[in-house]
Parts: sequence; C-alpha cells; structure tokens
Amino acid sequence: MKFPVCDYADSLDGFYSQCAGCPIESRAPGCALDELEDGTYQFTGETPHGGVRALFYFKDNAGNQVSKYDAIHVEIHELDEAGMLVTILYGMVDPEGMIYLKKSSSGDAGQ
Repeated sequence: MKFPVCDYADSLDGFYSQCAGCPIESRAPGCALDELEDGTYQFTGETPHGGVRALFYFKDNAGNQVSKYDAIHVEIHELDEAGMLVTILYGMVDPEGMIYLKKSSSGDAGQ
C-alpha cells in the first residue's frame, strides 16, 4: 500500500511513515489525518491490515499522550467496520517519518 494519501507528499510504499513525522497541520485541506477532540488522530480509509480506519496515539518517552509535534513514539490502532481492533503498530517519530519497532500479532489485538 502506498502512503500518504494526502496532497502534501508523494505516495511511497510503506504504511503511515510520512504521516507520523509530517509537520503539516491536520486541519489543513488535503491532509489524510483528522485530529479528534481527545488529541488522537484518525485516518479514514482502507488500511494495510484490512481495517477501515486507523487511530494514531502520539506519546512522549513517559507514555503520556502528547501532540503530534511533541511526540517521540506513536501507536497506531487499525480498526474494522465494527470498531474491532485489527492490529497495533508501534513506532518512533522523527522528522523524516517513522521507524517501526513492533507490530502486534493477531492474538494480541484483542487484548
């Protein structure tokens, strides 16, 4: 799957890597992410693991949720049509994008 699906960067193979480190405000027209009231970010559309949306939780080193621009880590939850968790991706944010550290196995997704 190519990502991002926005108006700001060329799509490349790889999942969310450009979105995690992107400096563009999510409220800007053409951004693939929507910032929710609780500080999470949502992507709506087909995800690589069979979901229909993904939630981005940006965190600092202590595990506290922070703004996308202050984040060191990101946790991405892919959800199916029923809102059930499909997979979780963990990564580190840097200005060039995201480096994957771990992907949950299907047995871990429901826990």
